[in-house]
Amino acid sequence: KDILEKADVVVYDRLVSPAILGMCNPKAKMVDVGKMPTHHKVKQSEINKLLVQFAKEYPQGVIARLKGGDPFVFGRGGEEALELVAAGVEFDVVPGITSAISVPAYAGIPVSHRGIATSFHIITGHEKAESNGELSLDFENLAKCPGTLIFLMGIANMDFIAKRLIECGKDPKTPLAFIEKGTTPYQRTVMATLETAGETIARE
Repeated sequence: KDILEKADVVVYDRLVSPAILGMCNPKAKMVDVGKMPTHHKVKQSEINKLLVQFAKEYPQGVIARLKGGDPFVFGRGGEEALELVAAGVEFDVVPGITSAISVPAYAGIPVSHRGIATSFHIITGHEKAESNGELSLDFENLAKCPGTLIFLMGIANMDFIAKRLIECGKDPKTPLAFIEKGTTPYQRTVMATLETAGETIARE
């Protein structure tokens, strides 16, 4: 909040709420680089270059790169940081709380629980392998994980994910929750199991 109030430029993502955008310096230049799941308004490489460009344009200014959740959990924050390092731009990282933990908590689901889940694993649910167009995930090992599996951005592939986990030995009765619009007034949780994942998605 302190940084946003004194920012000269705010480069922000799609998932940042209007309430947070409302905290920004009213005189700040606001740059929307939001990416939809199937449509990228601004390519990641262009966002990286934009940050360097603004740093040069405002040598004494404050450029805020505003993301939802934590910038280094599937937020491409590492790629942006590397670009800034390469250009000699100094920066600070303000960590956020990843949706992988905050959203299940808001739904009353602990990602770790003594005697039930002693670990949790955060997995991308949408990164495809270039050769066959399928998810490039190690399902054999994921199926063996005794902890909580948290798939981010995975709804379009969840039927496939569930089937692959079952094929690799995960119990079909493993409980599953789909949570949408997490930590907002519109949050919704739908319960299922691995074996009913596909039909639940189609119905809901």
